[in-house]
Amino acid sequence: MGYEIVRLDGNGEPKRVHSVDDQNYFRLNVDVMGRARTLALWGAGVLLNTDMLNYTMVSAALRHKQPSLEEVYAVHELADEAMTEWIKPFVDNDKATASYKQCQDFADNLQKALAEIRDSPVKPDYETKILWAFVDFLQGSTLGVWVE
Repeated sequence: MGYEIVRLDGNGEPKRVHSVDDQNYFRLNVDVMGRARTLALWGAGVLLNTDMLNYTMVSAALRHKQPSLEEVYAVHELADEAMTEWIKPFVDNDKATASYKQCQDFADNLQKALAEIRDSPVKPDYETKILWAFVDFLQGSTLGVWVE
């Protein structure tokens, strides 16, 4: 289970995707999308350092066992006060359109958080390469994206 994200065409429709390697397509599993949202909200200053510490401890504990899908969803659930306009289309995979501005805001804030992590002497116990690729994908989504 995960998120399939497809760039929109000039008519606001998802572009045709020919393969999983298509430049108009990006896929993230539930855990990685949850991490991307949480980091972006931290990068935006919506979540505090204490929120990130708590999130990191809980999510790290889950990575060391075989969590149920419900446990994964619970870790990444966002409080109402963290529900910014730019994060809303990316909260679930129930078919939503994210505008260019929402994509750029998500990308900019995720990039801030990833730069903070990159420049920190403390490194996470997860790979950030896919998150950097997601930033690039969102920045290149000039007409917005379809999230499913």
